Amino acid sequence: MHPSVTRCWTKLLNCNEIMRELAMIQPRILHKVYRPWFSCKMNHQERLEALTYHYKFIQQHDLNYLIIMAARHPVEIAVFSGKNGIKFCITLCAIVPLEREGELVLQLHSCGDLIYSVAFSFINEGAHAKIAIGCVQGPKPGAGLDLVRTATRNLFGLRPKNLLMRVVRQVGNAYRCSDLVLVGNVNRTAARKSFRQGKVKADYDSFWIELGANRRSDGDFELACGPLIPPAMENVIPKKRSEVRRRHELLEVINFDIMSYLFPLSLTSRLGPVANDLGLLTALSDRYF
Repeated sequence: MHPSVTRCWTKLLNCNEIMRELAMIQPRILHKVYRPWFSCKMNHQERLEALTYHYKFIQQHDLNYLIIMAARHPVEIAVFSGKNGIKFCITLCAIVPLEREGELVLQLHSCGDLIYSVAFSFINEGAHAKIAIGCVQGPKPGAGLDLVRTATRNLFGLRPKNLLMRVVRQVGNAYRCSDLVLVGNVNRTAARKSFRQGKVKADYDSFWIELGANRRSDGDFELACGPLIPPAMENVIPKKRSEVRRRHELLEVINFDIMSYLFPLSLTSRLGPVANDLGLLTALSDRYF
């Protein structure tokens, strides 16, 4: 055991009513600091510092009660329609599932099926707040592959995992996080045995490179957070422009919904159609998208 780590972790979990309630709702949080978390390269002290920063970040940004709700059960933070009116939703979970990969989990659902999940946490490196992504998980092979293909078609050609990554980048941008830190294959906490046996269930490195991320010396990757930029339609072939435009409009709708949960006092999407009448959607798009 590590007495100093235990002492500091216990102090954090008892520092206020919010943390005590989280520990009561999800007792698995008690063991987080002792188990591999985000990167297998982290030692106990580094895990303590990262987890402490995450929960202080949550409290500093008035996310306490949203996280408590998300620890109790998945919270629906975005509902939208894809092609042909197919319904999708994104839910937020806290602490579990994917407890080794991150403290928060976004999950994309459609027609009662879980399509994709991404686990992340707020961390700091130096003077910069960042978001650490420890897992991007799809459905099981077999029927799950058809589920992803169908979802991609209904999302106007946008792959589910790319959609969730775009959402997390926008969350980081809204909270002034400089970058996403993306766990590399060699550092994944849940895949160490697979790598020792020469088996890789999902090649994260290739996906991060595809997104434009840069490899770091520690084996992880880094990708800058940034606003949602409208596509340069002049660079899109004419027959694809309609789909690309609808894809971007879909991302705007999703981000608007999610920001209304993360910034409940400053956003007014609860006004529904009135928000458009007041020109609030345009103002919010200027700020967040």
